Amino acid sequence: MGEGRAASPRLITFDVYTALLDYESSLVPRVRKAMDSVGDVPAFVRAWRAKQLEYAQLTNSLPGGRLPFRLVTRRALEFTAAKARLQLSVQEVDRLTAAWDALTPWPEAEDTLSRLKARGYALGLLSNGDEDMLRAAAGRFAVEIDHVFASDHAGYYKPHPAIYGLAQRRLGIANGDLLHVAGSGNDVLGARLAGLRCAWSNRNGDPLIDPAAKPDYELRDLSGLLEIL
Repeated sequence: MGEGRAASPRLITFDVYTALLDYESSLVPRVRKAMDSVGDVPAFVRAWRAKQLEYAQLTNSLPGGRLPFRLVTRRALEFTAAKARLQLSVQEVDRLTAAWDALTPWPEAEDTLSRLKARGYALGLLSNGDEDMLRAAAGRFAVEIDHVFASDHAGYYKPHPAIYGLAQRRLGIANGDLLHVAGSGNDVLGARLAGLRCAWSNRNGDPLIDPAAKPDYELRDLSGLLEIL
């Protein structure tokens, strides 16, 4: 989806936990070590991630407002373990929650970021994590990340439009000066409805829930950015 080269943006922002980092492959060995009684560890990790996102998005509508993403992640883990009738010690919950600060980048991520940086693009992270979590993610790369736009800056989680407007408010740039690289269909939906240009790193060939909110570019992985920019 999308042909030719994109109009040159001033800033490229990236979703972190799906577009840049491979959360599943990173967490599976840690969960397996902590809970050797888990039968299907990848399924457990995916369920944890799904509950994490569900709970985060629920807080957008709850009276108390946004909770820290680290707390959301912790509670989602405790819920997923309880539903699977598994026991986790406080120390194991601490370690697994902290593992989100050390997720492994996708194989092509470092090279893609480095080459985009060499072409003169400013790079940013625009993701659901708390600022300290996103700065930990930035530390996973040798290339310098210029800006971090965290959900605690907006007071909301994706797909709320407030988080997609962080760069414009802070830097004074227009929507058209920014290209957001999404890692999921929900991220595409939020970015496009907020008026951003969007490239989707759609590794799994997932469908869109709203065909009217299509990305400007659909890529097999992050290296496809080098063909459109």
